[in-house]
Amino acid sequence: MPPRLTEANVLEVWEGGLGGTPAARSLLLASVAAPAGSEVADLPLSAVNALLLSLRCEAFGEALPCTADCPACGDSLDVTVTAGELRPSATAVPATGTLTASGMTVTYRALTGRDVHAVDPASPRARRSLLRRCVVDVSPPVDDLPDEVLEQVALRLPELDPGADTVLVLDCPQCEHRWEAALDIAEHLWVEVSGYARRLLHEVHSLAQAYGWSEADVLSIGPARRRFYLEASAG
Repeated sequence: MPPRLTEANVLEVWEGGLGGTPAARSLLLASVAAPAGSEVADLPLSAVNALLLSLRCEAFGEALPCTADCPACGDSLDVTVTAGELRPSATAVPATGTLTASGMTVTYRALTGRDVHAVDPASPRARRSLLRRCVVDVSPPVDDLPDEVLEQVALRLPELDPGADTVLVLDCPQCEHRWEAALDIAEHLWVEVSGYARRLLHEVHSLAQAYGWSEADVLSIGPARRRFYLEASAG
């Protein structure tokens, strides 16, 4: 596996993400791809997604196989997208935006990984809490922003951070229905990391039983030689 996600650290990454929330796993995986010392939690969501996509491509390739169910007819689609289709175009965007609604001037910023991690997605007020976190200033000051104002902020957020949401346009070959489907890059990568880690642990278990090797012994052997020993011990 590539340098930033290796057989030596994939087990640690997987173990560190077990039991964590999706937001926590997203930041964990992004931190693996980020330069040493970077605080990925404070990056806008598009930057977090870029790190996740980079890590995924280095570890598992440019093509991302996905499955989606047509909302019209229920047919299951197997779709493969490339990383190039998911990378947003590099455009300069302002750090903050301003809007006027309900007699108030609201200054807001893009959402960050820390914002998403701080909000319980199961809370009935999760959306409101998340939007409130990206409000920097309100003039005149108010104790509580109306929902309609926060929804206006939500409509403007894609202008500040175009790559925050990854959306695919899909066409059903059965009923020809077209719809938009969200792709969670972090969850996609986590499933692959988890699958790889579990396969690796099974290899460690098999070779430890066959030869009495420790986990470190097994991981010190390259994948090609390890496959040979696995085949030899099975047969």
